[in-house]
Amino acid sequence: MNHIRLSLNGLWPVVVLLATALLSGCSSVNRVNPGEAATTNAVPRFEPQPSRLNPSSYSVLGRTYHVLGSNDGYDAQGVASWYGPNFQSKPTSSGERYNMYAMTAAHKTLRIPSYVLVTNMENGKQVVVRVNDRGPFVSNRIIDLSYAAAKKIGMIGRGTAMVDVRSITPDSPIPTSQTIVSGAPTLPAEPVASAPAISAAASLPHAVWGQDVFIQVGAFGEMGHVISVQQRLAQAGITAVSVTPFGALNRVRVGPVASLADYDRLMDQLRTIGFDNAQMVVEQ
Repeated sequence: MNHIRLSLNGLWPVVVLLATALLSGCSSVNRVNPGEAATTNAVPRFEPQPSRLNPSSYSVLGRTYHVLGSNDGYDAQGVASWYGPNFQSKPTSSGERYNMYAMTAAHKTLRIPSYVLVTNMENGKQVVVRVNDRGPFVSNRIIDLSYAAAKKIGMIGRGTAMVDVRSITPDSPIPTSQTIVSGAPTLPAEPVASAPAISAAASLPHAVWGQDVFIQVGAFGEMGHVISVQQRLAQAGITAVSVTPFGALNRVRVGPVASLADYDRLMDQLRTIGFDNAQMVVEQ
């Protein structure tokens, strides 16, 4: 899996490192000391988000990414990866040195620094991380976790996991795994004053390829747009398409997606035919 780290010393972007790791993720475990990894969540706090770290857009490997104007309300699902020994002590996009044993992460479009709750949709494990880097610039990966964060949610061995990524602030309630999966209202909680505790879920999510994973192509108010999208998908040979009403909108989805390999193939194909905003949706 290829990763690129960006440095923002007055220029955006300057590529300072290109490293290649095993396809199963950055899993050079023989160069890792698990005992050094943090086990407690990052503690959200309000921090300045200077414009030099958050340009309106930037380009890497021929693709342009648009940094969010605000992280408020960000909640997305996708495939997480992790990065480790090959990047240890290298500069991150924020200028800080990467520490694979800290609870940090890289994201392509969230404003930095910031904090997110990451839920492993396959086992219900959760972690709060501080986003201080840009990436991953591998296609179809939503977030790059530090070794410590990946270890906490149980994704080291395979190198990837289906995750929900939700922006949080110091006064955000921390939703449980069940809340994220079911879409149930989040119960009130005390403001976060220390490393946020995450409840052990009584009934953990267990997302399964071929059953729970879909790709949402878009949501459209007019049926004419829906029909047009269906036709474009059919012309590309994508036939497992469903249309689901959602309020005044109609959600067009592909799936269920059988495997990670099929997900990558479909996402690449959708991007090729112009659906750049397609994203994973896990339904249980």
